[in-house]
Amino acid sequence: MVVAVLTLPVQGVQAPTFPPNGIAIPARPTALQRAAITLRETYHLPAVELCVIDADGIVEAASGGVRKAEGTAAVEESDLFHLGSMTKAMTATMVSTLIQEGKLSWDMTMTQAFPAIASVMDSRYSGVTLEQLLTHTSGLPCYTTDEEWASIPPFTGTPAQQRQAFARMLLTRPPIGPAGIYRYSNAGYAVAAAIAERVTGKTWEQLMQQRVFGPLKIRAAYGWPLLSGDGEPWGHRIKNGVVTPHDPSDHYRVPTVLAPAGDVSMSILDYSVFARLHLAGLQNIDWSVLSAADIQRLHQPALAYSCGWHEELIDGVPTSWHRGTCDTFDTFVLLQPSRDIGVIVFTNADGDNSAAGALFAEMPKFAALYGRW
Repeated sequence: MVVAVLTLPVQGVQAPTFPPNGIAIPARPTALQRAAITLRETYHLPAVELCVIDADGIVEAASGGVRKAEGTAAVEESDLFHLGSMTKAMTATMVSTLIQEGKLSWDMTMTQAFPAIASVMDSRYSGVTLEQLLTHTSGLPCYTTDEEWASIPPFTGTPAQQRQAFARMLLTRPPIGPAGIYRYSNAGYAVAAAIAERVTGKTWEQLMQQRVFGPLKIRAAYGWPLLSGDGEPWGHRIKNGVVTPHDPSDHYRVPTVLAPAGDVSMSILDYSVFARLHLAGLQNIDWSVLSAADIQRLHQPALAYSCGWHEELIDGVPTSWHRGTCDTFDTFVLLQPSRDIGVIVFTNADGDNSAAGALFAEMPKFAALYGRW
């Protein structure tokens, strides 16, 4: 998720010197531990967490750093990190469970999904499908910038009622272009969640807990990690080598209507379970949440993007990957089922493109190192 940098009422602090006080460095670090240390030091990141998985579980995890720049509280692998747009694959997984039960369908049109507004809907949306919402090919506006976020009206009511109002607003306005063309859109996931809420009578949050998080036995929170407890990591922005902690009590947050596109927080250990669901499914291994066939359907791309995943060849290997960021945390996942390997990277800072590139560049290296051929 790309948004403009905001100026926050927080005192900027210089990038910390590593290792911070109280952070132990292993006597004989593994390659994963060395990478966590090196990336953190090189790019002045408060904390870095790495996790390698296969279909059976966690192969290795490594973490290092602090929850807040210039602090001494060490980050732990059970800490919450904001997932940003990696939430999309979770929302799509929930939608797939409803499709599997026949409550929704991939080819459900907007006219079928919202019959009450069919007469006032822009006709160019009438035949747009649920699948097109999830693959960014619907023609909906992007809502990826601060200016677009600020343009969202102050809807009233519950989060679910706000999403219904947002969907009505979007579908009764002209699209930004014809359907069938890839344009990354947070709005598409908001409308998909609104469809699930209207059909089931349950909120997106309830559906996520009942259909994804609960069955997987993983903990999820909504909004910034610090809103869930004072002991969770701070997010940070990096600009010109200066690390600025983000105070979650300020006005900057993911708009309520866009939460299904990017507002879940989770630990790297819990996220690894969700990633394993997809890695296993891509290897024809059924899980209780969804069958392998259902998972593979989620990874069927429209152009280069499927339902919450980019699909492409990396190092000549078929790969599903995604990045999540709302300017204060940065998270990545890479799955290579032919190697039975997945790599996850979390950091509690964003704003340095070279750091983001370096984090992503490490992932296929570890996939090759730990993967099976």
